[in-house]
Amino acid sequence: MSTQAAKVLSTAKAEVGTKEVYQNGHWVNASKYNKWFGKIPGYGQSGYGYPWCAAFVAWVASHAGVASLYPRSASCSYGVSWFKGKKRWSEYPAIGAQVFFGGGGGTHTGLVVGYDSKTITTVEGNTNTNGSAEGDGVYLRKRNRRDAYVYGYGYPAFSEGVTTADPKKKGKAGFHYAATATAPAGSSSNASTSKTKSVVVKSGQTLGVIAASAGVSLAALLGLNPQIKNPDVIHPGDKVNVPASKPAPKPTPKPKPKPKAPAFPGASKFKPGQVNQYVTQLGQALVRKGYGQFYAIGPGPRWTEADRLAVQAFQRAQGWSGSGADGYPGPQTWARLMK
Repeated sequence: MSTQAAKVLSTAKAEVGTKEVYQNGHWVNASKYNKWFGKIPGYGQSGYGYPWCAAFVAWVASHAGVASLYPRSASCSYGVSWFKGKKRWSEYPAIGAQVFFGGGGGTHTGLVVGYDSKTITTVEGNTNTNGSAEGDGVYLRKRNRRDAYVYGYGYPAFSEGVTTADPKKKGKAGFHYAATATAPAGSSSNASTSKTKSVVVKSGQTLGVIAASAGVSLAALLGLNPQIKNPDVIHPGDKVNVPASKPAPKPTPKPKPKPKAPAFPGASKFKPGQVNQYVTQLGQALVRKGYGQFYAIGPGPRWTEADRLAVQAFQRAQGWSGSGADGYPGPQTWARLMK
């Protein structure tokens, strides 16, 4: 029977490749996830032009049948507060956890679908993998766990428990510790349970080494060996069940061509009262560069004081001052943001 975490992972992964609307040569914040979440005042006449990474997570939770286990908000900062208020927060990744990025976790968010000692694999909405400043769809991403951009993780209260790398959760009710995982504990999605064979543990071997040799995750290996109560304690001579054959390797996807940086649209697009897609694009670039703390819920199409302050902070970081750091982008500011 599928677990709650497994439903979240399958629902999220099925959305990989979904794109937002492309208009006038640019990706704009208009997706099926915005439409599902609803309007937010202040985002143009439609009210749907807001960054939708958090709305995507809420959409996945709802369609996986676990809406109450995740915050329903378009604000990443609210999501952090929601999990912390429920005491479901950790600095360690977990399967199905909502990961938050940027200062205070208020810049961006996604869902963890796998992790090892160095990286996390995520499904994220309103992002990309080509290095540009524009988020354009739902992607499967791999990030370094120790990246300063990674703020922390909110743990949903799955009925079957949470598979986590947090060593403080070892032996606690509602948690399954695993140093490496690509599926919930007990799941067979990473190994074939129809045909298995036994291997004898050799001196110096760990379960992680045996899992890697078998071509499966540690969580999947534990699913084949319910007799192992502590994955950190095995002894030479013990017998461990592994798949009879390694899973076929997944084909390496061809890299997509990197799009050209868009040309500066002109200073007139970034003035008080202006509402256009270039303001949104500028804000998204600022968030990618680490200046998301100036936005309450994320950049939008209307030029605001938050945009000006974020631009000014970026300009000052370039060593500029005076009129060169007035908070209004010119061709050089635009070019550096779009790298």
